[in-house]
Amino acid sequence: MTLPSRHSGAALLVVLLILILGGLGWFLQQAPAPASVKSERDQTTAQALAGAKEALLGYAAYYPESNSNPSDTPHPRKGFVPGHLPCPDTGNALENEGAEAGTCESKGISAIGHFPWRSLGVPPPRDGEGECLWYAVSGNHKANPKADLLNPDSDALLTIVTADGTTLAEQVVAVLFSAGASLPDQQREYTKGECRWDYDASRFLDTLNGVNNAALNAAPEGISRFIVANANATFNDRLLWITRDELFARVEARLPPDALFAENYPTDADALALTQRVATCLMRFGEENAQYRLPWAAPLNLTAAAPETFHFDRLADAKNLLAGRAPYSVSYSQEILKGALLSACPASNRTHSACRLLVKEACPDFLPVAGRPDSGDTYNSHNGWWDKWKDHLFYVVAPGFAPKDAAAADCAATPEECLQIGGHAYAAAVIFAGAPLPGQIRQGTSAKMQIAHYLEGENAITLQTGGKKLERAGNDRIACIAYNATAASDAARFSLVADCG
Repeated sequence: MTLPSRHSGAALLVVLLILILGGLGWFLQQAPAPASVKSERDQTTAQALAGAKEALLGYAAYYPESNSNPSDTPHPRKGFVPGHLPCPDTGNALENEGAEAGTCESKGISAIGHFPWRSLGVPPPRDGEGECLWYAVSGNHKANPKADLLNPDSDALLTIVTADGTTLAEQVVAVLFSAGASLPDQQREYTKGECRWDYDASRFLDTLNGVNNAALNAAPEGISRFIVANANATFNDRLLWITRDELFARVEARLPPDALFAENYPTDADALALTQRVATCLMRFGEENAQYRLPWAAPLNLTAAAPETFHFDRLADAKNLLAGRAPYSVSYSQEILKGALLSACPASNRTHSACRLLVKEACPDFLPVAGRPDSGDTYNSHNGWWDKWKDHLFYVVAPGFAPKDAAAADCAATPEECLQIGGHAYAAAVIFAGAPLPGQIRQGTSAKMQIAHYLEGENAITLQTGGKKLERAGNDRIACIAYNATAASDAARFSLVADCG
């Protein structure tokens, strides 16, 4: 056997070196540079977050249509107000992965989980690392269980902070998270499904400077904080969020002219239309008792703890209260006046269903715009326009029309017993507070109890300190109840003045 020479061995090494260098050159030509790889991944993440945000805004804007009840004729889309956001996917069965949870946390408590792509009709959005997105929703804006208010003044319960502790965004209704690649202390389990089928947020979302993106405030209407920062060895979350203003700007942009009420109302008078509906129900109460008197008001200062502060049953009439909030139930007034409209109302039972005035059984004209008129729903004012905007509605009844076992006042003969508005005398008025004006703050429960943050001029004075004078002030809208003691028929005694003052 002939051994290879030293020269032949060297030649083989040269050939091998050429092959290695050539392969390395081919690889470097084919693979993007690390900076390019990061840029592509960042772009993929940004697109996934932006697409998910758009899907959530669409869900909120079209919530009534997608959650309508066919029995809600002639306007089935008016069963609920727009602005609700879906629950996250918090642990569905594999075959239903990506569907929003039927309910998430308790009322008024924010929730976190997988982005509900299936319910939103989109493929599962993935970040640049191939991970599905996570999603947190404000407890006051989630679809179930619903909060007792939902309007542009409703407090959003999420806040974004930066690494130095600066507040970057408040009044945030939803946050989307790209979890990125797993960090050394994150052991992510993969079993089956599109999104690992792993619902432990701590395995995906990170903590920085004491702020844990996987943890939420478990208190009713508690504020949850999330942090944004540059990526490092222990933090690589990327966030995109929706503010309350963004949410309602989208809702308002897609609403047709008749969005709140029937087509025969002017397109610029939606708030007044709701105010008229409430006034009509209160007027009907007066038509159905022998004294032609109206109910007392509900208190301005609601004392129930969150999240029950604005539950509809809290808006019950209070004895001898002439000015306050529009009363949902009127047991004390009914006990005095014993009208036919609520004849089954037991004495002094403030939350009994038979004492509720703002429901279709007592006031059919109030619906469908103020709630969901299902045949099996005896409450049916909740989760509709009245319920979600009821913090904006206030009520004043004149002394001569407050509950008393005596005939109502004759405003022509005794104007001092009536309200004075724009030079005319009225039995009562319902006021709708428009958007907050400079200096008016409606953030937090305590601010929502201060009438100066809602009404202006004489309206604020009368609601705060008493009196009988109202006016068209600021952006307040007023619907008045007029009374004619000498009308030709009993049915004509009361009338509604749509935009008095």
